[in-house]
Amino acid sequence: MSERLRNVVTIGLLVVMATVLVVLVATSPTDTDRVQAIGERIKCPVCQGESIANSPSPMARDMMGLVAERVADGGSDEAIVDELLASYSGAVLLDPPARGWTLLLWIAPLVALGAGAGVILWWRRHPVEPAPVTASDEVTGRRRLVPLLVLVGAFAGIVVVAGFFLQERAGPATGAADLAGEELDDVSNETMEAVIAANLDDPEVDGMRLALAERYYQAGDYRSAFPHYLEVAESDDATESQAVAALIRLGWMAWDGNAEVDAAVGLFDQALAIDAGSATARYLKAQVLWCGAAAYEQAAGLFEAVLSDPELPEESRDLVEADLAAVNSGASCT
Repeated sequence: MSERLRNVVTIGLLVVMATVLVVLVATSPTDTDRVQAIGERIKCPVCQGESIANSPSPMARDMMGLVAERVADGGSDEAIVDELLASYSGAVLLDPPARGWTLLLWIAPLVALGAGAGVILWWRRHPVEPAPVTASDEVTGRRRLVPLLVLVGAFAGIVVVAGFFLQERAGPATGAADLAGEELDDVSNETMEAVIAANLDDPEVDGMRLALAERYYQAGDYRSAFPHYLEVAESDDATESQAVAALIRLGWMAWDGNAEVDAAVGLFDQALAIDAGSATARYLKAQVLWCGAAAYEQAAGLFEAVLSDPELPEESRDLVEADLAAVNSGASCT
C-alpha cells in the first residue's frame, strides 16, 4: 500500500468521523427525550408493571415532574434515577426498553468495537515498507502534514460548533424557582419534599418550604409543618414577610399544640420585632395571654392595637371587638 493511499484513507476516516459526529449531535436527544427515557426506566410505585412515563397516576406525574426539573438543572441520568429510588418507596429500576435512543446506546459500543477491530486488522495486513529518507522527502512530508492539520483543525471546529448547537437545543435551564407560586397547586407533598431536599442551598426554596408547611398546618399535621416553618424562620435568605409568617405559625403551634405560653409569646414577639404592625401577631399573642395566662389587661391592649389598624377587614374587626368586650368584662377565654 502506497503512502499516498494511506494518507487518503486517513483523511477519509477523519471525514467519516466528523460526519458521524455532526449527525449524532444534530439528532441528539432533547431534554424532553431524556425525561421520557429516564421515566421509562422507573417502575411506578402504585402501578402494575408500568413505568412512570406511561402511568397516568398522580404519583407518577409528580415523579415525572421531578425528573423534568432535574434534567433542566443539568443532573445526570444516574443521579436522577438514584434520587427517585431513594425518595419514593416502591419505585424500582426497570430494564431499559431496546428502542429509540436506548437501542442506539445498546448498539453503539458494539459497532464502535467492531469498526475499531476492523481498522486495526486492515492496517496490520497492509504495512508500508520503509524507504530511505532524503531532504526532499522531509519537505514533502511537511507539505503533506499541512492538509492533515487543516483537516484536524476543521474537525475540532466541528466539535465546537456541534457543542454550541447542542447547547442551543437544550434550551434554558430552570431551577427550584420554577416550582413556585401557583404551579405548586399541582405538585404533591412528596415531590415538594424531594425538591426541597435537593435544593437546600437555593434561596427560592424558602418559598416552597413555607407553602408546604402551610399545607401541613391546614391539615392539622403540626409535626410535619414545624421543621419547615423553623427552617424558614432561621433562614438568612427568607424575606421579612416569610420570616414573620413562619414565626407566627410556630407561635400558634407552640400554644395550640403544647400549651406553651412563654414559647408562643416569645415567637410572636420575634415576629413583631421584624414587623411591628403585624395585626396577626398581635391578635394571636393577645389570645395566648388571655387564654393561657389570664393576662386580661395585656390582652386588651393588644386587641385595641389591632383595632387601630385602618386596613383591618370588617369581618376581622367584628371578631376582635367581640374578644375585646369579653376581656374587658372579665369573661374566660372560650
